[in-house]
Amino acid sequence: MEAELKLGLLPVSGIVMALISASSVPAFAQTQVQQDRLNRVAQYVVTAPMCERLGMKLDPALPTKVEAAFKAETAPWQIAPAILDRLIGESVSRQVLILKTDLEAASGNGQTDAQLRGVRTILLAYGRTCMAATTDPIFAPLITLPAGYDLEKAATDTADTMLEAGGLASWQTARIQARGDLMMLAGACRSKIGAERSDALVREFGQSDDPRVRNYYSKSFDEGLADPAMISTLAGCNRAITANRVKAR
Repeated sequence: MEAELKLGLLPVSGIVMALISASSVPAFAQTQVQQDRLNRVAQYVVTAPMCERLGMKLDPALPTKVEAAFKAETAPWQIAPAILDRLIGESVSRQVLILKTDLEAASGNGQTDAQLRGVRTILLAYGRTCMAATTDPIFAPLITLPAGYDLEKAATDTADTMLEAGGLASWQTARIQARGDLMMLAGACRSKIGAERSDALVREFGQSDDPRVRNYYSKSFDEGLADPAMISTLAGCNRAITANRVKAR
């Protein structure tokens, strides 16, 4: 089972162009402080879509406003435009690759429950970067927190939306997962066990006061209904239903 994170990143080429500073002073090597600042600004820009996914508010004109503010900040650096352009491009590309690598390792390439649950850890780490951006001189007006914002809850909720389909959301207990499996069987085996028995399983095991759980059960049933070949015989359905009944109680 794989969990996928779908976060639209701002176009890298647009970010690079938005951060280019105009200067006609001869080039010289940037200092460590300057390099660190380049990396930090690139990190905040690349992470911005993640901040929005985590419930923070982004200024729609963020790239343009970052361009203007960063031009003003880097003007005293006395680095030639071509050099600064290259340094910015390298920093942005590096941050994009870091983000891509982190997300793939935590979700797309996850092969175990523990790895997939690590999505929340990754989101929380990037959320802390977002929190830091909200106090940055350039980004503070551009990435803001709603009233009462809770990063822990935001990371959990966002991870849950990605892990729900695989039964690995934080609210999906072993019992809920078992009932979801039973709902899938109620759908997949409906043509073998009959509508009356299938409906009885849904009434007994597919009910919940939590809308998230109800939705999970409904989706599981629909998935099974769409794939009746999942279990091909009545005997196979009976065995699977009996086994899952024990886990679902």
